[in-house]
Amino acid sequence: MNKRPCGPLTWVEPESPTPPGRPVACPSKGVPMISRRTLSLATGLLAVAAAGQAQDKPNVTIYGTLIAFADNVQASDASTRATDGNSLVTVSPAAANVPSKLRITCSTSNLGFKGDFKIKGDDLKLIWQVESSVSVDGDAPSVLAGRNSAIGLSGASWGTVLVGNWDTPYKFPTLFTGTQRGLFPFDNGLTGNPGFNVPGTVTNSGRVGTKNDASFNRRQGNSIQYWTPDMKGFSARVAYSVNESKPTSDAATQAQFSPTVISALLSYRTGGLTVHYGYERHSDYFGLSQLTAGATTPSLTNASSKDEGQELAVFYAIPSTGTRLTAIVEQLTYRNDETVAGKVSEYKRTAWGVSAQQSFGQHKIWGLYGSADKGSAKLVGGASASVENLGATQATLGYNYAITKTADVFATYYTVVNKAAATYGAFPVLAGINPGADTRGFGVGVLYTF
Repeated sequence: MNKRPCGPLTWVEPESPTPPGRPVACPSKGVPMISRRTLSLATGLLAVAAAGQAQDKPNVTIYGTLIAFADNVQASDASTRATDGNSLVTVSPAAANVPSKLRITCSTSNLGFKGDFKIKGDDLKLIWQVESSVSVDGDAPSVLAGRNSAIGLSGASWGTVLVGNWDTPYKFPTLFTGTQRGLFPFDNGLTGNPGFNVPGTVTNSGRVGTKNDASFNRRQGNSIQYWTPDMKGFSARVAYSVNESKPTSDAATQAQFSPTVISALLSYRTGGLTVHYGYERHSDYFGLSQLTAGATTPSLTNASSKDEGQELAVFYAIPSTGTRLTAIVEQLTYRNDETVAGKVSEYKRTAWGVSAQQSFGQHKIWGLYGSADKGSAKLVGGASASVENLGATQATLGYNYAITKTADVFATYYTVVNKAAATYGAFPVLAGINPGADTRGFGVGVLYTF
């Protein structure tokens, strides 16, 4: 076979002889002289490619939430009575309050991109999402992919698998306990954390050796999640975060631990009723060591830990009347495998919260109340530790006006009242909160979603 150049392309002449006197055409001068078999094959391949492109055409969505909330906030009545009879907390007699100040926060403002494309009908799709925080108040850097970001596969008959950085299944119900989209100082702040100035919500990819390790309101990186499809009202989610933060040294003097997170959620929905039960376990996160100086950090005498959370959340909505009720109860347990006598080896506490909201056309009012008990604690050897004055209560009242379906303005008053040794707070927490200090605030805000 001979090849003949035709401009920028090289065409292969057909195997059958060209009729005398008929030149082989170039693309710029007509149709190439190719065999019917080759033409049929090319046509078939083009048809398959076109069908594949139509099937694999990705769907991409840009979305976001922009929030600005201005509040006047203060912390007062800090305790000045030494330990105040508590084994876990040392109270400074010189503890100071946080004076009243005006601040502007942007809550969970975000900008996201998500999409999918079909691989095999509706039963196999590739899905992805990249969501970033957006600091509209200018106080913090906007972090690319710092929020829910993952890639995975999804199918109508079998569910969804995600790999990336995502809210844990345990956290999922708490996203619906609030009255506004986002996380605010007036939302439930007594569940998901045990007090002790543990942040109300955290984003981490493993154990970090700070108070974040004690939080159960987590967006967890280095994780794999599976969500079932709806099965007659029932559904489930499960997540596993790998032990990437495991120590790199296997020296005999180095405590060998393997930090992992397992999180699971079972849900049931029927009509306006939704019920969630969640369980989460942090292995070797040593959350107790972040709560009290009475518990040691990882060591040869404290080589492992197990922190557990259990929650039950119930939501009930009556669309015809604009009424929505929520309730959540939670128990957190922190355990270290400590062997030194007299050290704190366990702390357990229960917290709950209820809320009600009522809509009247474009208007909405809401109220929230919650409480955390003082809990119980144990020392190595089995003796009980004093947990006096570790409880707290929270209350909120608010009003919202819907400007449009995607924009709201709102006003709210909120308070977190700590007992003398407790340090629960609102989100974002005020810096410098001392045991016993109560947080109070009043604010107005605007929210827009797209």
